[in-house]
Amino acid sequence: MANVEHSSLTGSALHEPKGVATANSGEVYVANGSGSGTWQPIHRHLGAATAFNHSSPYAYSIDTDIAEKFLSPSIASTVTSGFTVVTSPNLRFRYDDATSLTGLINVTMSSSQASGSSKDVEWALFKNGTEIVGSRAIRSIGSGSWGSISVTGLTALAQNDYIEIKTKASADNVDVNYANIYISIIGMSA
Repeated sequence: MANVEHSSLTGSALHEPKGVATANSGEVYVANGSGSGTWQPIHRHLGAATAFNHSSPYAYSIDTDIAEKFLSPSIASTVTSGFTVVTSPNLRFRYDDATSLTGLINVTMSSSQASGSSKDVEWALFKNGTEIVGSRAIRSIGSGSWGSISVTGLTALAQNDYIEIKTKASADNVDVNYANIYISIIGMSA
């Protein structure tokens, strides 16, 4: 048998990687470090948005208090691969694929306070009910003044993990109006 190095092969002597016939469209081979590997999706993603409305009725409004509450707006449009938008018991973004991944989560919101003096409002991302470290953001919101804020987090995701958004204010009964809320999750194989 001839001893031929793969690096010297050309043209018709080249072949597809082993197992390519069973790979799905859009998958790549991921080595496991032990001389083997599996075919996995190159990425998974979610994009979800409320409708945009900066006057009443707003895209979303919530009476924000000192105690944290879930943001649970109606989602008007989605683009997903490997995720499901769940609306009960509150808005969640569930990862459905069996392949674990690292997810970069970004939430962008335009908000204002309905009335009253400026208040500090906080938002944070939660995975399976636990706050994602480093995701908490704060902004002072004034009456009739629109502003934007982004909340970002990075976390490992396994099948059936879910992401939620919570908010709280520096006082009770702070009515926060949202002109829009956009959520994106980009996941790469872990």
